[in-house]
Amino acid sequence: MPKINVIFHSVSGGTYRIAEEIAKGVEDIDTCTATLLRVPEPGGAEPITMPGLRVVHHQFEHVPEAKIQDLEDCDGLALGTPVYWGGMSYAMKHYLDSAAVLWDLGSPDKPVQSAPNLAGKPATAFTGGGSGLTHDPAILDLWTVFGVFGMTICSLGLAAPHISDPTRADGGSPLGAQVFSRRPGPHPSDIELAIAKKQGQILGELTRAWANRPK
Repeated sequence: MPKINVIFHSVSGGTYRIAEEIAKGVEDIDTCTATLLRVPEPGGAEPITMPGLRVVHHQFEHVPEAKIQDLEDCDGLALGTPVYWGGMSYAMKHYLDSAAVLWDLGSPDKPVQSAPNLAGKPATAFTGGGSGLTHDPAILDLWTVFGVFGMTICSLGLAAPHISDPTRADGGSPLGAQVFSRRPGPHPSDIELAIAKKQGQILGELTRAWANRPK
């Protein structure tokens, strides 16, 4: 059964809710399973946050912490991060920097390989942030990591009809699901959740094809 790890860092809970919906989308695909894992704050530090931002870690404290081995122990991968200054969060960056232990540094007669057990696996990205600013650059930040690992980048494209609806101001782009967490009303919105679920379905289909490829 193709296994997909949905690994997220969240502060206010928005990125966590998107992760949940991506996992549901994955499990809509026959034989696929999804596991939610959270990236903790480095060294047990308090989350880096803004005055007035409501921190609701109790929503997802029950989710197991992600280990570096969880990047390898799957057939497909989804990573989600809050947007910090146009890129991934410090906690997610620290987690991925620690993945250097997965690299095969080779030998004089063997070339270096970056995380050989990740090469080719499907990977997708999603984000959360207060506004619609710089979500796509944060997704591209994660895509850069996928590219260095040699993974197969899975984008959302225009598969979710809400992406191209000019009458709505919800999160989400052809690159991936997003949540705008500082606007009035519920967040994620129903539209943002629907986009995330579709992204999970796309990842599930691609991962199933990858896992069942001729070896």
